[in-house]
Amino acid sequence: MVGRRAWQEDSYETAVGAGSSSPNSVDVKGDNEIWFSGSTKLDNGLEVGINIELEAGGNTDSSTSTASGNTRADNIDKSYVYVSGGFGKVIVGTESNGTVLMHTMAPDAAGNTGADGLLTGGLAIAKPDAVSSTKVTTEIDTDAEADKITYVAPSFYGFTVGGSYVPNANEDNQNTWGNGNSTTNAAAEIYGIAAMYANTFGGLGVKASAGWVSYDISNATDRSNEYAFGTQLSYAGFTLGGSYRIINENSGSGSTIANGNSASGNTWDIGLMYETGPWAVSAVYLKSTANGSMTTAGEDTAEIYQISGKYNMGAGVDLLATVGHAEYDDETAKGATSDANHNEGWAVMTGISLQF
Repeated sequence: MVGRRAWQEDSYETAVGAGSSSPNSVDVKGDNEIWFSGSTKLDNGLEVGINIELEAGGNTDSSTSTASGNTRADNIDKSYVYVSGGFGKVIVGTESNGTVLMHTMAPDAAGNTGADGLLTGGLAIAKPDAVSSTKVTTEIDTDAEADKITYVAPSFYGFTVGGSYVPNANEDNQNTWGNGNSTTNAAAEIYGIAAMYANTFGGLGVKASAGWVSYDISNATDRSNEYAFGTQLSYAGFTLGGSYRIINENSGSGSTIANGNSASGNTWDIGLMYETGPWAVSAVYLKSTANGSMTTAGEDTAEIYQISGKYNMGAGVDLLATVGHAEYDDETAKGATSDANHNEGWAVMTGISLQF
């Protein structure tokens, strides 16, 4: 559970007006889940396991887009089975894709980066509606937790590879061309591969990853492609790392999807963390850029700075804190509406993480 205090830009708060659309300055957020997991070892040496994550309130998403535009309850976040052995590991179900599982990004003491971070997830400083749906994470999470099959090979001298295949990404809020929703930005028939290397040389830790994901967003398109790279170096309690994601979304000239390439762009981050005993502190910078409309020049941006800390009180119990600044800017909608298209502010967040 996390409590946060945020200061939005005055001109933005005035422009969007009071009421339900006006951002709150104080809030309590939670990402609460109950995990059911288990595994068994077979006589032939294979391990078979299952994992189910039940949403239990807080800042959780329990809606799923359908072909008719309606939503239905979706209280299970992830649900998958796996088989592992000398051949590697095969995962079937609603788990993150292989590029996400292997991805290396900037280190953060409070784990407050990625798509679920309070600042990177847009949960602390409000993102103006005119700002394109910038992917404010370097993970290739286009398919979210859609049903898929993933394979991860055994590690060989610190090096491993893997990949995922997603026939249909109709899970959570991921719309797909295949469900008949032809006027919505969509993703279907997703596949990707990833590689990761992790090793230690005389006290110097080295970790690196690379991933590629390809998908269709309409029936009149060349395939869209995303690439992600990341690395970390660690020594004597310090970890320096960063990552980069490129999104080349292609709607095709014959597509009926409006502004279908508005998510094309890039995201990168860099961070430094120091950890000693139960304490850890970090500083992270992230910038995300989207191309905006297909017919209007300009780029939409999201820029985030944050300093985080963690104190481990015992097994599975961590005190967390983050102080950060986020800025969103729409480069194509100026003039009389400019105040509603730009927002920035500071946020102070404290919380506790419980895992047992």
